[in-house]
Formats: sequence, C-alpha cells, structure tokens
Amino acid sequence: MKHQIYIILILFCLGSNLYSQTSPYPKDKNGNEIKPEWTPNDSKESSFGEDETLNPKSLDEKRLPKTTNFWVYGASIGSPASINFNLGYYWKDIVLRGSGGVWGPQWKGGQIDLGYTFWKTPVISHSFSIVGGYFEVNPFAPEVGRGGQSSYPTGVNIPGYNRRDPSQEDLFIRSYINSIDSNVATYLEYESRERQKVHLTQRYIGLTYDFLLGNFFLQLGGGIGQGDYRNPQLLLQMGYLFNTREYHD
Repeated sequence: MKHQIYIILILFCLGSNLYSQTSPYPKDKNGNEIKPEWTPNDSKESSFGEDETLNPKSLDEKRLPKTTNFWVYGASIGSPASINFNLGYYWKDIVLRGSGGVWGPQWKGGQIDLGYTFWKTPVISHSFSIVGGYFEVNPFAPEVGRGGQSSYPTGVNIPGYNRRDPSQEDLFIRSYINSIDSNVATYLEYESRERQKVHLTQRYIGLTYDFLLGNFFLQLGGGIGQGDYRNPQLLLQMGYLFNTREYHD
C-alpha cells in the first residue's frame, strides 16, 4: 500500500512540473503567470482604432488630360533650320504649328504647318500636315549631285569663274584673264575654289505625318520647291514639346 502511495505522489509531482513547464505565459518573480488583459468589445470596432470608411469619391472616374484645345512649345532638330523652336496649337481636329530658327546670316529657316488630327487620345495625337517653308544653309565644300544639282555657284558671279565644274569656255576665259593679269586671275581662282562654304537656299511645300506622344514630337515627310535643291527633300523633325493639356472635369 505504501508503495502505491509513493508512486501516486511521484506521478503527481512529475505532472505538476510538466504542466508548469508547458505553460505559454511567462511568470513574475513570485511565480505568478503574466497574462495579457483582454476586454471584449463590439466585433465591428477595430482594436487598433476607428475603422476606415470608404470614400465614395474614390470610385469616381479619374480625370484625364484634354485631347484637344491646347498649346505646344519646345525645341526640335531637323528641317528647316537644323535646330528649331516650335510653337503650335491643337484646336479640335485642326493643328497649327510654326517652327524655325536663325543661327547666322546664311543659316536660318522657318516652316508653317496646317494639319488635321485623324486620331487622338489624352496621350497620343496623330495628324497629317501640309507644310510650307524656307531655309538657307552654307555647308563647307558640299558634294555635287546630292540634291540633284549639276553644279554649285561660286563666290563670284563672273563669266568663267561662276561654276565649280568649269567648261571649255570657262577654261578659255580663265586662260585669257591669266595672260592679261596673273594677280586678277589668282584672286578669281581663289574665290571660285571648291573647298569653301556654299550659300544654298530653298523654298518648298510638302506633306508630313506628325506624331505627338506625351511630350515627344516626330514629323516625317517630303517636300519639293524652288532653289538650289532640285530633287524632293526629306522633311524630318524630332524634339521635345511641352503642352498645356489641362485636366477636364
């Protein structure tokens, strides 16, 4: 009987020890368990503060930029002046735009565009434009024939020296002048030399495709007109244009 009592006491002590070790709560210095305080509340309320309420306006459609009736302004590279300042207005389906610049007495140009927007969104505008422009350039020793030319004018307008590819008549005139005064012949030869800047001008009209994506602007087309370039010319502009697209209600 005594052995059974001892066994029961031993099992009770072991069980109490195991229970105290598996308790999930820590104990203070007096051996009491430290349990968090729990106060039941309404299930609709948050334990961390007031619940957020849905703003009905957050479901409204986001306002988008206007697709028309706005200004554009910026800069681009390409025709007509190599480096251009741009100013334009998109009015309904009509596009009015001007571009150009002046960088020297013989390096300048300007172009006017009248276009029709056939597809537009708050971000992209596609249009075709009829353009008219004028430019002057002075390249150094350009190659003959790139624009359909057979010859370039020289720096003097004197028979025998006014063409860069002299004919037999030109050579005869030069030989005659050289026999009279070699100094004058040397000066005229110098002014009509090939390795110098050439003043070229062109007036043109053309048709272009215009693409405005956000602030990126691209214009590509062709033009033909009167001047030193006889062949049709490529019209290309690419640049960055700011705009005044406001958000509509």
